[in-house]
Amino acid sequence: MSEPEVALIFTPEPWVEELHRHLTDHGGARVRQVVVEPGVALEEAYEVLVVSHRWPALTYGFVADLHATGRAVLGVYDREEPAGREHLEAVKVDRVLPSDSGLREFVDALQRLRTGRGVLVDGYRAHEPGRGTLVAVGGPPGSGRTEIAIELARALRAPLIDADDVAPAIANRLGLPIEPNLRTAIDAVEHARGLIEDCVVPVGATGLRVVPGLPNPRAWSQVRPGEVLRVVSRVAERAPVVVVDGAGSLEEIAATTRPRHAVARAIVVEAAVVVAVCDATPVGVARLCSWAADARMLNGEAPMRVVVNRAPVERYRRGELFEEIIRSLPWAEIVFVPYDRRVVVAAWDGTPVPRGRFTRAVAGVARLVTPAATGSRRAPVASDVQVAS
Repeated sequence: MSEPEVALIFTPEPWVEELHRHLTDHGGARVRQVVVEPGVALEEAYEVLVVSHRWPALTYGFVADLHATGRAVLGVYDREEPAGREHLEAVKVDRVLPSDSGLREFVDALQRLRTGRGVLVDGYRAHEPGRGTLVAVGGPPGSGRTEIAIELARALRAPLIDADDVAPAIANRLGLPIEPNLRTAIDAVEHARGLIEDCVVPVGATGLRVVPGLPNPRAWSQVRPGEVLRVVSRVAERAPVVVVDGAGSLEEIAATTRPRHAVARAIVVEAAVVVAVCDATPVGVARLCSWAADARMLNGEAPMRVVVNRAPVERYRRGELFEEIIRSLPWAEIVFVPYDRRVVVAAWDGTPVPRGRFTRAVAGVARLVTPAATGSRRAPVASDVQVAS
């Protein structure tokens, strides 16, 4: 049987150097990496991580992400610091050892911990109870997805989370401050820095509540799918439905074990309902079909509601768009949302769209989404398929 492959978290403790030297000289396990930064621990390929209770980055969320990628964690504590063992158990490491254990005990523990689970696609496995509450709003760029997400959250009276790590726009669209934001919410959940409730921002007297997106999308590499899903899960503790805007590009661009669009893919995987937004043009429909095929591969169980945004008033044009979409996506239900100048005015004012054709049409989307998200049954309603302008 081959030796387990391990990564050692570097800390200035004697047992770290002794274990590293023993494994290098005598075997029993193969050290693939000596880790300083948490990101490296998530991107390298190995089977067991060995970590001290003193490492500042050791949190429940970090261990959960390691477990999600098929790795095990061996935690090491000082007998003279009982709180160290308590911390290791609180963050759910797989096994704990005192730092004065014999090197043979370390090797035995490493060999017992090799899981054989392997690294999963995107370095991600669903591990948070989000299914049944998460409504993912996605679609190709330029379709007006964010506008639909804002109004849908308002119609559902649900909190809205901007998880777009490519072009987060909800804070700018509604004139919200930079903080709090998704990064603040992650820190509240992962490190208990503040309260998650303080990260859900009310938008005036509209009833809309928002977790704004990343203040700088270049920080996408510092956000992991599991962290975002845990934020969704915590927000969902006080709301039956949570709307998440961020399922844009779904391509698997793998520069590391965590591809560029891993967050968007994870959102689709965990969604109870997928709302796919497209522009009301032949090109928009073609882009939608490609996006929907990727989403269907990620989550074939979630019902899909297609929103044809800025739809033309002519019935024959709507008919052509409907026939093309239903031919390619026979499982989807389709809602036409007409062009409404109020949307443009509201965007200039930084406010939600006032009542009108747009809001009435999105309310039709909400009627389709609610039963699927909550698991209730409803009789088919013919008007749901094409909402009149």
